Formats: sequence, structure tokens, C-alpha cells
Amino acid sequence: MNEMQASEILRAAESDGLLSEQTTLSELYRGAGRPRKRLTPESLKTLTAACSAAALVSVSQLASAEILERFGDAPRNADLAEALAAGLPQDVLEEALRQPGGFQRTADALRASAINAGAPPPAVFEPETLDPVLEQLLIGSLLEGAEIILTHESLPAAGSAARILDVAMAVGPDGLEADYLRETLEAAGEEMPDGSVVIAGLAAAVMSLGIDYASPDGAAAAAALCSLVRAGVTGAAFPAAQAKVLGIPAQKASGKRTCNVLVLPIADLGAFLPDCESHGTAPLATVLAYGDETPTLSRAGRLGIAHHAPERLPMALERISASAESDLDRALGLDRLRDRGFSEAALDKVSRALGEGLPLNAAFSRWVLGDEIISSDLKLAPEEFDADGGGLLSAIGFSRKDIQAAETTIAGENGDATTEIMADCGLQIGASPEAEIAFAAACAKALGGNVTLTVDGRGGLDMAEAALEAGLSVQLLGYRAPPSDEVQERMEHITMLAEELAAEADAPATISHSVQAGDGAARTRLPDRRKGYIQKASVGGHKVYLHTGEFEDGSLGEIFIDMHKEGAAFRSLMNNFAIATSIGLQYGVPLEEFVDAFVFTRFEPAGAVTGNDRITRATSILDYIFRELAVSYLGRDDLAEVDVTHDGLGRGAGDGTRTEAAPFTEEAAQIISRGFSRGQLPDNIVILDRKRAQKLADEEAEAAESAMEEAETEELNAPDYLGDACPVCGSFTLFEISEDGDIECDTCGEESRKQK
Repeated sequence: MNEMQASEILRAAESDGLLSEQTTLSELYRGAGRPRKRLTPESLKTLTAACSAAALVSVSQLASAEILERFGDAPRNADLAEALAAGLPQDVLEEALRQPGGFQRTADALRASAINAGAPPPAVFEPETLDPVLEQLLIGSLLEGAEIILTHESLPAAGSAARILDVAMAVGPDGLEADYLRETLEAAGEEMPDGSVVIAGLAAAVMSLGIDYASPDGAAAAAALCSLVRAGVTGAAFPAAQAKVLGIPAQKASGKRTCNVLVLPIADLGAFLPDCESHGTAPLATVLAYGDETPTLSRAGRLGIAHHAPERLPMALERISASAESDLDRALGLDRLRDRGFSEAALDKVSRALGEGLPLNAAFSRWVLGDEIISSDLKLAPEEFDADGGGLLSAIGFSRKDIQAAETTIAGENGDATTEIMADCGLQIGASPEAEIAFAAACAKALGGNVTLTVDGRGGLDMAEAALEAGLSVQLLGYRAPPSDEVQERMEHITMLAEELAAEADAPATISHSVQAGDGAARTRLPDRRKGYIQKASVGGHKVYLHTGEFEDGSLGEIFIDMHKEGAAFRSLMNNFAIATSIGLQYGVPLEEFVDAFVFTRFEPAGAVTGNDRITRATSILDYIFRELAVSYLGRDDLAEVDVTHDGLGRGAGDGTRTEAAPFTEEAAQIISRGFSRGQLPDNIVILDRKRAQKLADEEAEAAESAMEEAETEELNAPDYLGDACPVCGSFTLFEISEDGDIECDTCGEESRKQK
């Protein structure tokens, strides 16, 4: 194979999602390049202390950033002195004072440092038998968020070249595309001498072939795939016994290449191969794929049923699409929800949210149901249920026990239903720890080692020990343990006292604010019933939902940010960031300030944006959000990337062939969202004079006033009547018409002479 052919094959494999772009081993695996240490009580104590210190530093940096952000651009010395006395580090204050505008810049730097620092890098140890002392110390390190790797092998250099192979992408409707896989692997091996090919997608590949992961046949198929990859990369022979398992020809040795084959836990698999459906040797978590409508089967699930029991595929697809509504029925009962005010439209919204993987608490929140359903159908205040669907269920009569049972049902129902459907088709998903270890051990035997098994640190020490005994390396994932019940209870009490003190301090400040303008900022509350819009988009493959709320004049007053299927820490951080932004907007911080601060910030996830008609790429989630807000509420078309002022023939607003959109008016702000219409009045909406009734009333008042004035004029022009009655008609409307005593009756017109 010449160099040009190899390059074409590699580019085609990258385009098909079979092979990732070339990178370094350290970019894929956090443990690469870390020296191995002996596992001792001292090393574990040192690791625990480092994790605890890192968490403390992160918290203190965030706290300092929050203090700095309160000062604004020109803080008073008295305020700075008060913050210094309250614990703001002097070095931080000096850094913020070095240059104009340094407070916000310093706060941004502190936040970035806190987010990027996190826990220390993984500690790599030589595996040992864990005695009780080591086991307790190991658990303590994991509870502090440590990542611990127990490895038998020494890996290639951290800076050496590496690619990820999604072996499942080599399985198609006709089975394993062995020739295509071999050519790709040979080209990769020649391109990366002393580099590494890291295998991913093993569980998805076994499923795609129509074989159970947890069975001996599944382990044998995985071992055969690993052997095939090793043969293609290194030029070794592919034995007949393993070729028989896959139903493909054996292969003699074709030379010797020094490229390595590994199975490692990849730090961010989705960033390299977004469509890869399984990680390392771990079993498939699910065979569901989530779209805009309802869940369906993933590629591996479809191929697995098509190869194992093709006649069952239509039934499986139909049952999967209907599972979301049936899950809701099993959890709470559709009839019970209807009796409590849920319409079919509301039930459909909740079912779709559950189908997309949202927990029960989020599916019944204001973000999903919307204000109209909560206020009109359920007769509740929407603002009380921004993210508290459990509270909404409680408010309409479900007990705490009902809600807990429903949460348990929803959390496990999708997996249970999918497992049942796949079992009906003759396939199993998921595996016991023993089956997972057997699967990984078979792969390690085929590769001669170099397989690392990921184990959850929440309770997987027994599994880790069994894996070590089987000759596997182990990656233990720690997690930051939540505070104890005692600490949480005390913090709640302290927070309540702090809120009471703040309320007492704000009371006189509010009074003085009304007397002396400019001495403090007052918060403008949003109306209870407010407008806004929801924008769904995807940034770098990560779904983002942006919800806005507006003041009565249509200006932005609040935002909500939701990212589905992200880690709890990241989602909580984004939620609290949205709350902080909303409070700033309500205290009068101009949206322009937020836009200038956060557009073009760079961090993952980033990349292509889908679902937004004005933005096609973003450098971060915050970059996308504030560019969208700037375009919608500030008219900042310079931050948009798509020109929407032209039609399909390329004629735009500038050549006079189109009518400019009407400007957004005060009347329009009363009925439609300024952000949704992007500050322009849609051409299918006509705003009538909202003061028509008032004008009619004014006209009637003017007519009445004219009539009164006319009557007064007539009264002034009326003659002076005499006190005598008319001898003809009897009316007292006689008046003199001459100095000689002639009189006339104003009623009957009879003339006579005045009696002397």
C-alpha cells in the first residue's frame, strides 16, 4: 500500500466515523504519562489531602469572584475595606486594582481557574492486595473525588500518536466488513510507528452482530474482534479459531509493525467519535437513540435485531416509540393526571420530555409544561415550579410516597422496558460484574494485556479486586461525597438566618432608595404572567434549551439554561449561572454588559450549532447563549452568522424589492415576545389603536360639553319674562316687545298690551 492509498483510506475511515483523527495518547487517556507509584497508606493520605485542598481552592476562588463582581467598575474604598475585613484576600484586591476595569477581569480569571482546576490528575499505582487499612484509605480518597488507576502495564509515551477505532462501525447490514477494517488498520499502523490504536465500540459491535454481550459467545466475539484489530495494526497472524467465530477467513502474518493496540477509558469519547455507542469493554447502557420526537432504537440495536431476529424488528420499533407514554401511565396513571387538570397536550409534553431522558422532576417543571398550562389548566402559580416538578405534583394532590415511587419507576422504566423488548427479540443488554470482567479478560488475552476496566468508586472495590486478579488494569472513578445530613441541616439553618438578616438590612435601604435616588440599586420584579420564548439548539452535539422571560416593555428580565444528559455538576453550574444573570438583569445590569463579557469565550462543548437560524458555530455554550440573546433583544446582527434579509433568489432588503419589517412597538410588547420576533413586528400581525375606546369616550365627553355650552348660551340670550301669566295659554312667558307697553307670549306668540 503506497502512501497516497493509505491517506485516502484513512480519510474515508474518518468520514465514516470508523477512525478518529490523529491525536496524542495523553489527549485520550488522563493516566498517560503518569509515573506509577507504590500503593501505601502514605500515598493515599497525600492523595486525599490534595483532593480536599483542590476542592477548597476551587470554592474560595468562586467566592472571591462573587465578591469582586458585586463591586462594579468603580467601587468605593469603604466597600473594598469592608470586603477586605470580611475575608477577601489582599493579593486578589491588589490584582483587581492594577488596571481600570480589573475587577470583572479578575473575577473572570478566578472563575476560569476554579472550573479548570478541579480534582488533581489521576494517581497511577501498582496494584496490590488491599488490606483493611488500605481499603478504608482508598474509599476516603474516592469520596474526595480522586481518580485512581491500578495498572499492570507500562503504557506508550504520553506524547505518542494515537487514534480511536470504533470497531462497531465496521459492522453493517451484511455483517462484518473485514476487508475494509483490515485496510484501515494497516494504513493506521504504517502511519503511526510506535503510536497506538485505542479500541472503542466493542459492546456495540457485539450487539450489532446479533450476539449477547454477557454470554460466552459475546466474550468470544469481542476477543476475535480484538485479535483482528491487532493483526491489522501490527501485521500479526489472525488465527483460524477466531476467524471462525466471526465467520471470515483467517490471515497469515503480513509483516511487523510497531504500532500498539490498547483498550483504555477515553476521557471524552464524544469529542472524537460522536456516534460511538459504547466505551472500552463496558456493556451497552442502552440501545435507545433520542431524537426530536420519541426515542427509537440505536444503530447497534437495529443491526442486532436485524441479524438475530429480523422478523421482530418492526415490533421492537413500535414498542420503543410507545414506551414514553406507557412509562408515565405506569408511574402516575394517565387518568389520575387527567382528573387533576392535565390536558392531552400537557400529557404529550411530559411524555416527550421523559422520552428524551429527563427525570420526573424536570418533566413536570415549568420549563416543559409552560405557564399557560400551569396557570390556566392547573390553577397554580408558574413561578413556583421553575425546576420543581415534584412540588407541582404535590400541589395537585400526589403524596410524597406517590412521587418517590414514580421517580423510581421513571428512573428505571426506560431501561427495564428496553431490556424487555430486546429480550423478546432474543438479545440481552447489561451485564453482571462477573460477565463484564470475563468480557474484558477475553479481550486482554487476545491483545496480550493493555486492557483497563473502569469501575465506579461508589461501591466497586470488590469488582476492582476481581478484575485485578484476572490480570486487568482498573480505573476507579471517585466522586465528591455530598455533605452529611447534620451538615445540611445546619447549613439550612444558617442560610435561613442569613436571609432574615439580609431582609432586615434591605428594609431601610429600600426606604432611603425612594428618597435619595442613586444611593442603591432596586430590583425590578417580573410580572407574574410574563412573555418570552424557548430556543432549542445543539452546540457541538450537546443539546441546549434557552428559556427567556420579559418585562412588560419586552426587555429581557430572566433566562433559564437546561442541558440534557450532562453531568449533574455542569448542569447545576449552568442553572445557577442563569439565576445569577437573571438577578443582574432585574437589578438593572444592561444586557450589553453580559454580552460583552461572555461572547467568544472558549471552552467545551463547542463547535457546530444546529437548530438556530442565525448562529451556526459557537466557541462555547456561553458564547452561543449570549450571541442568541444579543441578536434577539439588542438587534446585534453583527454577532449573527446567517443573513436572513434575502430571499431564495438572492434579492435582499437593500435593493428595494422587499419591504422592511415594521419596528417593534409598545403595543406589540403587550401581546408578543420581543425576543421571539427578534425586535421586529411580524408582517402577519397588525396592531390596532389600543386607545379606540378611550377616544370614543373623549368624543362623547366633547359632545356633551358642547351641548352644555350651547344651552348656557341660549340661557344667556333668553328674554326677561314678566311675572304675569299669558291670558291666552296661561304660560309665564310674557315679555315686552316695545317701550309703549306692548307684550308677546314666547310660548303661543299672542301679542297684547300690558295692563297698567
